[in-house]
Amino acid sequence: MWNSLSHVGGRAYHRRMGPGAEPEVLREYRHLLRTASADWQETAHRHALWALGPGPRGRVLAEGRRLLLTGYRVDPDDVHTVARLLVLAERRRPRTILDGMPADLLAELAAAVVASPVGRMLRVGMDVWDGREPVRRPDPAPEPDHHQRWHEQRATPGLAGEVEAFLPGARRRFEHRRR
Repeated sequence: MWNSLSHVGGRAYHRRMGPGAEPEVLREYRHLLRTASADWQETAHRHALWALGPGPRGRVLAEGRRLLLTGYRVDPDDVHTVARLLVLAERRRPRTILDGMPADLLAELAAAVVASPVGRMLRVGMDVWDGREPVRRPDPAPEPDHHQRWHEQRATPGLAGEVEAFLPGARRRFEHRRR
């Protein structure tokens, strides 16, 4: 008896059958994102975005804008820039695109990327890839803000025009004088 879940191209087939199993196309897409160089990833995404057509391409860009808070001056037909945004976002913060996009749009994008000529070429090593996600690097500490004491300064100098009003702790001295 033929099993429709066991062949490539049928309904979603899985490496392991069970709850929470990752569809094979998403596993192949993750493999491409984790193992290929950025320029090959961009090329695969460009091919996929052209293959998707204007409707899904616009939805991908809209979701990218929502997730990345950038790309508002990009047109959906500018596939080079859209592809670069997707790839750089996923390389900078792994799983940003994978976790943030709606499942149906992600599956459509992943299928198009994996089915592209470059995506088919980049499947090499898929059988030995362990599927682990890279360790997420902590966010860097914010740069020191040298204007952190702005709230202690007054808009105008002190009682008699002293410059001290702009120095730290000046508020306490002027409040003491008023009493």
